[in-house]
Amino acid sequence: MESKLAKIKLPINVASKQDVTSIHRELTVYIDQITQSTIRDNADAALPPVSEGLKSLAAENKIDLRSEKDCAILHALLEEVKQLAPSVHISFSVEPSPEILQKIVAWFREKIDPQIIIQVGLQPTIAAGIVLRTPNKQFDFSLRSQLYKNRSKLIEALAS
Repeated sequence: MESKLAKIKLPINVASKQDVTSIHRELTVYIDQITQSTIRDNADAALPPVSEGLKSLAAENKIDLRSEKDCAILHALLEEVKQLAPSVHISFSVEPSPEILQKIVAWFREKIDPQIIIQVGLQPTIAAGIVLRTPNKQFDFSLRSQLYKNRSKLIEALAS
């Protein structure tokens, strides 16, 4: 069976698993409201408000949020993203700015995978740099690890 995952494009402002889960939950409620409106034959009912994340996701994938069928397709695609999208966890020593996070997400989506999910964490003990974890590997690009690797040189320099 062909994966639908390749068919969805995640916008930059939908970066984490929490973002995807939140939009999925919002879309579930949205579909329910549209369905109720259709059942009640209330064509004049205003569409429920949607978040910026859902708006940008719909726009990025050319989904018409007024169409129950399109919403159902997007709902199924989001479910697949939640279950199958690759993920990476990045720990910083301090909270990164939104601009930096957007650049990181854009880079990962361009170079690694268009549906990659980025989890961000704080780990003040790394001093500077990052620790990057995938489900199978960990890469430590922190100042702490560099100092630890070169502690003999550091002790030597301090002793002289």
